[in-house]
Amino acid sequence: MKRIVFLSALWLCLAQAISAQGLRHSVCFVEPEFSETDKALMGDYSLFMARAGMQNASRALGAYKNEGTYGSGVVVMYASKKYVLTNLHVVGYAKQATVVFQLHEKTVRYTHCDVTNIGTADLAAITLPAECEMIALPLYEGELDEDMAIVAAGFPELAGKPSWQLTRGSISNAHVDIDSREHATRIIQHTASIDPGSSGGPLLFKNDEGKYSILGINTWKAFYREGVGLAIGKEDVEAFIGSLETPSEPSNKAFDALRNTSGEEWLYVFRHLPDSIQKSIKDMDWRLPLEPAAQVLAVRDSLIQSEGKKAKQYDQSASHIVKDMEHNRHVRLMYDNYLGMNQQAGVQFGFEWLGFIATGVQFSALIAEPMTEDPTTGMKLGYKTRAGVMFGLYVGGQLPISVGKYILAPRITQSAGAGPLKTGNIDGGFAIITDTRAGLDWRIPFSSCDLILGVNYDMNWLWTKDRLKQTPYKAAATSGAFNQYLQHGIGLTIGVGW
Repeated sequence: MKRIVFLSALWLCLAQAISAQGLRHSVCFVEPEFSETDKALMGDYSLFMARAGMQNASRALGAYKNEGTYGSGVVVMYASKKYVLTNLHVVGYAKQATVVFQLHEKTVRYTHCDVTNIGTADLAAITLPAECEMIALPLYEGELDEDMAIVAAGFPELAGKPSWQLTRGSISNAHVDIDSREHATRIIQHTASIDPGSSGGPLLFKNDEGKYSILGINTWKAFYREGVGLAIGKEDVEAFIGSLETPSEPSNKAFDALRNTSGEEWLYVFRHLPDSIQKSIKDMDWRLPLEPAAQVLAVRDSLIQSEGKKAKQYDQSASHIVKDMEHNRHVRLMYDNYLGMNQQAGVQFGFEWLGFIATGVQFSALIAEPMTEDPTTGMKLGYKTRAGVMFGLYVGGQLPISVGKYILAPRITQSAGAGPLKTGNIDGGFAIITDTRAGLDWRIPFSSCDLILGVNYDMNWLWTKDRLKQTPYKAAATSGAFNQYLQHGIGLTIGVGW
């Protein structure tokens, strides 16, 4: 009997000593460990997911890749083993993590600890080595009530480093149910201050004897509201701890799906998915940042099975007809040389409808070589080269074909325009011109635009009262009537599609 009383007194003294030292023996911060290969993959996808409009996923990958991510955790015990309980989004895709306890008198660090369990809620467990002497905290066994006093512990960032923080508050809503993609999670809403880096830290109850027990795991903060912290509730935490005896692999399926596809290739696939599928993938509630990227490839594989030959559009290396140009507005600078006689330079503003039909307006300057002498009298006329300003419309068709990451587009357009042209002493010089252009565009895609390079054969009909150096196809029958000229030559274009 005396021995039992002695042991009870010893345990009470030990509990008081633990309480006096605070929670630092039970609460830690967690740093995920990634290989250089995994960092490179996350950096690659961070860039191209940003270009796809997935900014949150891109920022999360950037943090993992740059080793700027960390969170908090708490020690629990199950089946005589000690674990650090934290959020899944803290460890991400890491298979191992470093766990650090900042005690008053020293810092205790455990490296290369295995991430052995992940849950359907945003929970993960890290196995501590057998020699770990840190103190496990129990789960709270009572009922939760609004206005119940609580404590939040963790290591939010201060001056760029994890910094111990212990805050107090109360429960403002004991049962908030949130339905995610895979799991309905019961959330505790509270008023204790938490900040970035607090994720994975415990929400605690302190009884009259000064002992702490776990109410939940702090996971979110509502930045748009004052004093609203959100913690995964005891029900999910208890169920997750009960599964620790059976290890589960870390969430690396997304890594495995993406290892053989570069970020650039992935973005190509994403942009060729139907708009409705792109939107649904962006809007879905994903647990980790690479999951939407892996889903894009899964959707592609499903469409390939159902679409047959049409599915070539999802393969960047396969040649196929591009049915809908991503950058379908364009501006082009053009230059035409009509066999050394006349020249034309201008600019086109247009739009490609459904990828196949091109329409727009154009402004051009016709640089015409005038006749140098009167053919009847042989009298020197002294004409100087003059330019005519033409304004018109054009319409045409093209067939965009994807070749690797480039697009080749055979195209033919017909334009018509008119404007002033005066190459000599004729009053009211005026010209009408129609152009038929047949050629090939080479489009080089970038993230926000395409570079367009083109070459074409140009044939046009020109009607003007002026007498040009070349022989008219049909000379004017009467003075002051229009001469008709047939011109043909080679044209070049350079432009931008957006």
